[in-house]
Amino acid sequence: MTHRYFLMRAFVIASMIILAGCEAVAPLTGGEGGAPQILVANPTDVINGFFEAWNTRSYDAMYSRISTRSQALTTPAVFNTLYEQTDETIRTTGVTAVIHEVREQGNSAAASLDVTITSGLFGEIPDANRTMRLVREANGEWRIAWTQLDILSGYAPGSRLEVVSTRQPRGHIYDRNGEFLVEQGGTVVELYITQDLMPDFDACINLVSTLTLREREDVVAILDDYNTDTTISIGDIDQVTYDMNAVALGEACGLTIGTRQTRRYAGHGMAAHVTGYIGQIPAELSEAYLNRGYNAGDLVGIIGVEYAYEAELAGSAERRLRIIEPGGLIVRELGGASGETPQDVTLTLDLELQRTAMQAITDAYNTSCGFNENEGGNWGCRSPGGAAVAIDVNTGQILAMVSFPTFDPSAFAPDTSIWQEQYINLIGADSQAPIRNRATQDQYSPGSVFKIVTTAAAAAERVFNATDLFPCTLEWRGQEYGDSQPVRFDWRNFEIDEARFATGDVTISEALASSCNPFFYQMGALLYDREPSALVGYARRMGLGAVTGLDPQVFSAEAAGQIAQPAAQDANISIAIGQQDTQVTVIQMARLVAAVANGGTLYRPYVVQQVGRPGEEPLFTASPQVVGDMGLTEAALNVVREGMCMVTTQDHPNRSNGQPIGTAWFVFDADPPSFPTPYTVCGKTGTAQTGRIEPHGWFVAYAPADNPQIAVAVITENSREGSETSAPIARRILDAYFDAPAAPFPEWWFENPYYELQIPIGSTGG
Repeated sequence: MTHRYFLMRAFVIASMIILAGCEAVAPLTGGEGGAPQILVANPTDVINGFFEAWNTRSYDAMYSRISTRSQALTTPAVFNTLYEQTDETIRTTGVTAVIHEVREQGNSAAASLDVTITSGLFGEIPDANRTMRLVREANGEWRIAWTQLDILSGYAPGSRLEVVSTRQPRGHIYDRNGEFLVEQGGTVVELYITQDLMPDFDACINLVSTLTLREREDVVAILDDYNTDTTISIGDIDQVTYDMNAVALGEACGLTIGTRQTRRYAGHGMAAHVTGYIGQIPAELSEAYLNRGYNAGDLVGIIGVEYAYEAELAGSAERRLRIIEPGGLIVRELGGASGETPQDVTLTLDLELQRTAMQAITDAYNTSCGFNENEGGNWGCRSPGGAAVAIDVNTGQILAMVSFPTFDPSAFAPDTSIWQEQYINLIGADSQAPIRNRATQDQYSPGSVFKIVTTAAAAAERVFNATDLFPCTLEWRGQEYGDSQPVRFDWRNFEIDEARFATGDVTISEALASSCNPFFYQMGALLYDREPSALVGYARRMGLGAVTGLDPQVFSAEAAGQIAQPAAQDANISIAIGQQDTQVTVIQMARLVAAVANGGTLYRPYVVQQVGRPGEEPLFTASPQVVGDMGLTEAALNVVREGMCMVTTQDHPNRSNGQPIGTAWFVFDADPPSFPTPYTVCGKTGTAQTGRIEPHGWFVAYAPADNPQIAVAVITENSREGSETSAPIARRILDAYFDAPAAPFPEWWFENPYYELQIPIGSTGG
């Protein structure tokens, strides 16, 4: 042999080795279903690759590693479905395999290994002492001789994986006094009515709307969809409420009743915007809940406390993962998780004050609309809704929070009457957005309630002394102060008859009490001269223009309001009366008034007091949290307080004609039918121009004057003057808090039609 021959032979051998090495890792495409196939000469690598693919849910890559015969017996679709269902049932988060030994014998191999499946529900599921068999294909490739038992030991064809969950009853939600706001397993009374059998249609509708906290027109709308001889469910009420009104309901409605056990919401809507409700798992959250151990049909919290404290109220289910053979016998217990006991949640709300607040605002709307509906009704027929907040001035605890219109939270549970589906549809189509929380999510022009801020700024900056007098006329011409408008008006200029008079000389506190527009126009100009950002700076220091931080996990969509820097002097003049682009929320105004009352401390409002079961160590207890200080001197605060306390009494007459200057004295200090309050109230009215004929009506207050305990803020959207609409609602709330007789609503609400207020753009009412 020549030297050249040996060189050629060496080259050929080297080439064959190289080609053989390439063939061992070259991708092939000839497998069933077109799945990519990888030639691997080592069984260990095949097994490791199989489990690595399972780890990443790469089911096609797993399928490519099983033998040709296994592929012939199991299609890719069936294979993928088996693993998808396994992973979904177990909630697989990872798979590991430890190979102990691989024994090859000709064209077959057997590997002994331990497999561990990590589950989001059950932790680590060991599947030890497994045997996985492999075969060598005709092309020399090793593949897995796969059967369903290679998923889990004992998981033979025909058997099934099953998770058995046992969940304890959901926790209760209590008020501050341990009364049920939400009771698991409570009793409700279903009301069934037939129009043809009603002894008194109008009386029945009025009573049902009152007891179910609905607008009268909504009750009528439900009835209008059915024949008059059809018996329908018109809603649920508490057993106690039914017992108190059974006779009246029978006389007016001639109804029949039924009872059922359910998750009972006290008042069926009186605290819905705080407690929230439960319902079917939303589709977009399904995966997240399933990963937490929920079943597809479980009920979960949707909004409010029910949603924010879902983990605590629901606890966690006791779970068992099993392989079940076709006859129902347990083949194998794979894993389990002990459940966590549901906890109760205690709120800062006062049940009776909450009930009164919701009833007061509901009755106000129905009273001012329903009784002269054929004549167009009064303000309640025009206003899309309102809200009220009551807060403890010394802690920031929310004592009551209502948004109108409200909704029945129990309607969303599947155990309600089939008639409730119509009610849910009615809620969803309602342009008044009853599920929206107007107290925290909506922001409004404050109008004259913002004059509290302007008074505080003027007093603190000493642009007007406490004893100086200002001539409050019906007009103000401010060109000399930089105003671009030729004339601006006092709100009294647009009143009628005896209400139209100039307030005359007033101190700074009396200007606040009388809501004298000219005074505040001038303060806006003078403060701008002092520093263009001075007024908005005080507004921000007093808590406006930013979220209050009210239990963010409960009220995640809290609006921030808007306190915009004035671009010019005339803009600051408008800001001084709460107009321009100024926007605030009801909860912000309640906290602002509370801080005025307590000496300037801004607390973070909160509604969840405690988490834990009665008699056990609580998991969480809230405490008051100071988040700021207004930075006002006691002298400046006293100027504001003095003015607010004048608003509600007759004790501060006009210097020229002797009439009371306070804008809400007739609500709190009048002779019957309103009669004076047995407690002292310091408040401020607001009538905010909105671009519509109907302004927003505001009333904010604290009480009692000498030892403040409670602050209240009420708004009625697009209604009338705040003294006429919101102040009577606030009085009902305060009457309940101080255990005083409830004052009647104004007679003109249901005796007179609505007449329009003529408030110019850029101005405000009293």
